[in-house]
Amino acid sequence: EEEEEEEEEDVKHEIDGQFFFTAKDDPAIPMEVFEGIHMYPPLPTTQTDPGLKSPVRLTKMETLLYSYQHPHETEEDEQKLQRMKEETELAALALEHQAKRLMSIDNNQHANDIFNSTNLLLEELKSGAPDVKVSEKGFPGALTDKELEAVERLWSELKSRDPIYNEIVRSLSAVEKEAYSLCRWLRARKFDVDAVFGLLDEAKPHYIEAKKHDFYPNLEESLGFSRAVFLSQYPEVFCGSARNGCPVMYMKLGGIQPEGIKCLVSIKDADKFFWNGMKHCYPGCIEEGRRVNPNFVRTENMTIYDLEGVSRSQVTSDTLEMIKVGGRVMTAFPETLHCLVIINAPSWFGLVWSGVRKFIDPRTASKIEVFTNSKRGIARMRELIDNSQIPSDYGGTGPSLAEAASGVSAAGSSTNNHHTSAPQSVNSSKVVVLNKVMYLKNHQEKSKKFEVKENQTMTVTIYTRCKNGAKASIFREGSDCPVLEKDVVGKEEDEPYSVCIGDVKGPGNFEVRLKSFEGPGTFLILGTM
Repeated sequence: EEEEEEEEEDVKHEIDGQFFFTAKDDPAIPMEVFEGIHMYPPLPTTQTDPGLKSPVRLTKMETLLYSYQHPHETEEDEQKLQRMKEETELAALALEHQAKRLMSIDNNQHANDIFNSTNLLLEELKSGAPDVKVSEKGFPGALTDKELEAVERLWSELKSRDPIYNEIVRSLSAVEKEAYSLCRWLRARKFDVDAVFGLLDEAKPHYIEAKKHDFYPNLEESLGFSRAVFLSQYPEVFCGSARNGCPVMYMKLGGIQPEGIKCLVSIKDADKFFWNGMKHCYPGCIEEGRRVNPNFVRTENMTIYDLEGVSRSQVTSDTLEMIKVGGRVMTAFPETLHCLVIINAPSWFGLVWSGVRKFIDPRTASKIEVFTNSKRGIARMRELIDNSQIPSDYGGTGPSLAEAASGVSAAGSSTNNHHTSAPQSVNSSKVVVLNKVMYLKNHQEKSKKFEVKENQTMTVTIYTRCKNGAKASIFREGSDCPVLEKDVVGKEEDEPYSVCIGDVKGPGNFEVRLKSFEGPGTFLILGTM
């Protein structure tokens, strides 16, 4: 019994990142876990942070203090500060209440409990006086004397310890000043320096391994296919900036195809995609946010999870494992999630949530808003994001998510006013327009029809891990003679590979047919333009 008690004490909730599936499976949540929410409330904002009185410099530590950046000399200043503290306290309570509501939902409660929790959160956040600014805590220029001591200690210890620790903390140094890096890591652990090094120890082995490969700067060389191809199966796309400057990441969970992902890459190798995204794509998104809002100093993102079309069959062990792989990478990037808005949540989402919440850090839960009504979800998006920055998929005037995934604007040229998931080096990446996963039994044949318009050319490629493979044929409508035909056969069992069938020129209607040679297998058919 004593051993069991010791094991329970060792269970700790992991920090949030871009993904919320990162906490250990522990349904018993100690109340002290919620303290971090109250001490450093992660408030959803709609405006860029105001500029500071003086530039923040670690060589002049007092510039990180609130008292230095916001001197209050008059009685009116004192009253304003007190009102700010009161409003911040109310906002912190609202977020803490949200976390507790979401973390306590179980199988016996109706899905409406989740949706109602968001209504209560927004009401509580808006209940304060609108003319009072809520002061966020734990940021440079807003620190207390005690927090400043933690910054000084962390800064000092990073200089004397293994240099890899400092490198991990400064992993976004291209777009983040050192003072903001230190405070970001400290907010993640309530300004507990020892706990920060515990988190760094978790990130260290994964970071060192990825560093050997320069964090996979060329995804096509590392994985054998473009970023747009991976996004066709795992639709996680950055597109545009929020009103506060945060880049916005969209995740269409209904578009996740676990079997398609396995045709492309082994789950164990999928971390290359996430390292590439955070080290080579994310900084560009932050820079674009600063072009839109010059005062934007954070390295946070806003995330939209769209659950339209999600089926229970998609919530597989492979899907969760893929998200956990991303979570392991995100251990090196704590406190990069500004807020998470879930839209188009199905009525059965409550059943999934009761299981998913076991993986969630309570601090992350406080950042989550859930909407089942599409109109209300999009209305909330418009509060947080200007219509010009919202993808056309949601009625905005920005590029579609498919275009953003490939780095192509709505007009067909490289995007200039909207940052995307594709780095500049792959802005010419083709858009995936044909996307079909096929499961074939022994000697079974299946087909998929598609259209290619005038002056268009579609490149058709088959991805699979089935060694015995299949014969792939493409026919023009009304013809029995194949336009293109190739054998899709691998060299090793259960190793992903691809075969380019060729280019199909329009105009015309076509059909791609696959017939397995021997044994069952799953095949992913992609057409790009």
